[in-house]
Amino acid sequence: KMHLDQRDVEAVIDVARQAGELVRGMQEAGLRNIKSKSSAGDLVTEADVASERLIRAALAERYPHVGLWGEESNTMPDTEYFWLVDPIDGTSNYAFGLDYNAVNIALQHGTTTLLGVTWQIHTGRVYYGRAGEGAFRREASGVETRLQVNDVDELRRALITTGFPYHSGTSADNNGAEFVRVLALAGGLRCLGSAALDLAHVASGALCAFWEGWLNPWDVAPGALFVREAGGRVTDYAGEEWSINSKPLVSSNGRPGIHDALLEAIAEARKGIV
Repeated sequence: KMHLDQRDVEAVIDVARQAGELVRGMQEAGLRNIKSKSSAGDLVTEADVASERLIRAALAERYPHVGLWGEESNTMPDTEYFWLVDPIDGTSNYAFGLDYNAVNIALQHGTTTLLGVTWQIHTGRVYYGRAGEGAFRREASGVETRLQVNDVDELRRALITTGFPYHSGTSADNNGAEFVRVLALAGGLRCLGSAALDLAHVASGALCAFWEGWLNPWDVAPGALFVREAGGRVTDYAGEEWSINSKPLVSSNGRPGIHDALLEAIAEARKGIV
């Protein structure tokens, strides 16, 4: 059995930092050259691949028996323990130079997330947590805060985020109906473009809830851990506990006036979708 302590957390934070600094440098160089490059998409692909390669090599050196399932390689490992890696979460933001994106790393034992790290690429702010040990935000200055969800208990006072799938232009089941429904009920609704950071903000109390329908495990495994460790709730659309095999996700501060109301609003909106 793998024994984890704070040294492991620091090791993973360091790997995420190295990847974050690498892709930030690539972005600064790439955005200057984007007119001569074929597209912003190429920059993303290049940076994603470079980031995942760095993470894979650094983690393999320290934890040789732990597999890795990353967005770029996208192969589920057959090891008992494995890393889930999103080399850049918020790639569209990244391509345009909008500073809301992160490097995401989680350690899995099957479907159980044992450790999570979300490194915000432009601020050097990092969110991290271990199962049963709480979740924390560490500023670039070193100042640490333990994460705690907020206590807002009604949708009309809640600040909520969501996101849209890549297939939003080709299918009617694209979060549009859910968006319109929740927009009418919520205090405020945002689309910020990084599920990893949205979840971190639910955990920190800056947001009341975040939902999205088509997510990959590497997008959200660290953030789901943070929300739960901070006292919140993470389910699928049916209200069952979210796991890395779930696609849809609803995360919140766990208050019935938020979580249950959001599940109800989503279910209502989805009735009209064939």
